[in-house]
Amino acid sequence: MRRAALGWLVAAALAVAPAAAGGAGAGRDGVLYWFRDLQIAQATGFPDYEISGEGAGATASGGRLYGPRARVTLTLDVPHGYLRIDDRGDGDGAAHFVTEVAVWFDREGFPLLGLSERALRGGVPFGGRVRFYSHASGRWNLVTDAVMPSQDQSLCRTEPQEVEESTAAFEGLGRAITLLPRQGTDLAVWCVAPSPVAGTGRVLEWDRGTARFTQGQILPGPPPWPDAPAPR
Repeated sequence: MRRAALGWLVAAALAVAPAAAGGAGAGRDGVLYWFRDLQIAQATGFPDYEISGEGAGATASGGRLYGPRARVTLTLDVPHGYLRIDDRGDGDGAAHFVTEVAVWFDREGFPLLGLSERALRGGVPFGGRVRFYSHASGRWNLVTDAVMPSQDQSLCRTEPQEVEESTAAFEGLGRAITLLPRQGTDLAVWCVAPSPVAGTGRVLEWDRGTARFTQGQILPGPPPWPDAPAPR
């Protein structure tokens, strides 16, 4: 079982496809640009960390969880259209919070931005949620239900989790943890307690033609905890 899960992780890390973003680079097509643009458009419910600088020199700070004293680190991979914010709180006893962002493009070139959030204790997630936004006609639209099949009942056997755009941080976290890809294009969803099948997961495969994720193989576990930024 461990070999099956690790095999999937290695395959994802070695994927040669132009990342989730389908080739998103710097400037107006970069993940940092889209993050900042959506951060302005969604005044409530979207992560309010301040990201300063560009590329390798970019840093993150603040956030409404723990304020200016939060210990925040940023992983920004511009060529692969991926960023990750690790918020370790303002003290050793604080719960950690991870925010991942990645960009996909449909066959017409319109961006789809994925936002995954999860709360952790000791490097192990205990709750999470994921949202997807499309950009068309000059505005962002919440399209999670249209592009991703819910895993609450079908995989984790828990009640459906309603995601409100206006909620932020620890509010509204469910039992399905969605890991966004730093390389490759597919998602990995893992169930956590009190799900009766905690420790199992599923691959969701990206179909650029339909701009949707489809059900892939079951991941028997164990999950890739402790949760840490993927190496380059």
